[in-house]
Amino acid sequence: MEITASQMKKNIQKIYDMLDKVSPLDYDCGKLCGEICCVYDDNNKEEKVGLYLLPGEELMYEDSDSFNLYCINSKDIDYPHSWDDDVYLVECTNPPKCNRSIRPIQCRTFPLIPHINSNGTLHLILDENEIPYECPIIRDNLELNKDFINETYKVWKILINDPVVYDLIAYDSRRRDNRRKKYKIII
Repeated sequence: MEITASQMKKNIQKIYDMLDKVSPLDYDCGKLCGEICCVYDDNNKEEKVGLYLLPGEELMYEDSDSFNLYCINSKDIDYPHSWDDDVYLVECTNPPKCNRSIRPIQCRTFPLIPHINSNGTLHLILDENEIPYECPIIRDNLELNKDFINETYKVWKILINDPVVYDLIAYDSRRRDNRRKKYKIII
């Protein structure tokens, strides 16, 4: 049975609600870096950071004044072949003063990202991808809240039940493994 847009939006809202209950640190981690993950200054030129969305997550942004919603053909970017539909991304219109109640899953789970090992086991690792800024949590190896780690893991366990999300996470994981770059497994 196909999921309707309304059902998909409710499912995404449940994920958002789960993640709203937790935070990486006991305080606003944006105070450490001036909310650099929302906006960064590159040679005094303000740059906005766009975030890719998971399938159905674009429904949360259709009527938003806080985010611009963009669409990219999945064949034009380095995504798994199973992604037949377009890929959406959002960009905050007034960083760092975005509408936090609809910030993307990627933002809510940072600095953790899902990684599926070659045996098919889901792990959470620190997001040490090449990003245009330095995150103090990663740089200073700050200890993350256990409830944040556990809830983020539960969320990704739910999300990878969607075959295209699983394919994307597995695809990114294999690329990471092929680069033979070490990463820190959190759970």
